[in-house]
Amino acid sequence: MTLEEKIAKNAKIRERNLGRPAKLAADKPDTGVKILKKGAYYLIQDCAKITSKYLAHLAYSSLSDPIADLKGKFTKAEIIDFVGRATEEPHTQQLLYIILTDLGASAQYKNVTATKPASTKAKTEEIDLTYNDDEDVYGDYNDEGLEEAEEEVVTDEGAVDVNDSSGVIDLLINAFDAK
Repeated sequence: MTLEEKIAKNAKIRERNLGRPAKLAADKPDTGVKILKKGAYYLIQDCAKITSKYLAHLAYSSLSDPIADLKGKFTKAEIIDFVGRATEEPHTQQLLYIILTDLGASAQYKNVTATKPASTKAKTEEIDLTYNDDEDVYGDYNDEGLEEAEEEVVTDEGAVDVNDSSGVIDLLINAFDAK
């Protein structure tokens, strides 16, 4: 069983059981139904392919605390296989990024959350509301504070390089208590 199949199996949504039927329908869309239009054949096939690729994403997002809910559910071999496939399959890589973000181990996530917004200054001075007909009175609308750069605080402490497969594997094995 793959890591993605175990994620789906542990979800409490009705769609968790779509994996096997989706694989069948992706290969043979007319299984169990009579196709009357060419478009229906490809609609069923393409929906099944999308389901096969993204069911784990849906299942993972349905878990209230996915890291805790999936603790102890995976083997080391499943994690190694998953990380290996993530280098080749974009949908698997995307799921890996989601998991790393939830673990707080994504460098991208740390960079975004470590950025402090520019401070807002409360001005209490009177505004001169007089204008000339040739003046662009809208020109400075909402420009206040834009000239001030955001103070960026970047910390990579605890972040893992997604290109370092062994580091990612170790992190996932520890996070999910894989045996």
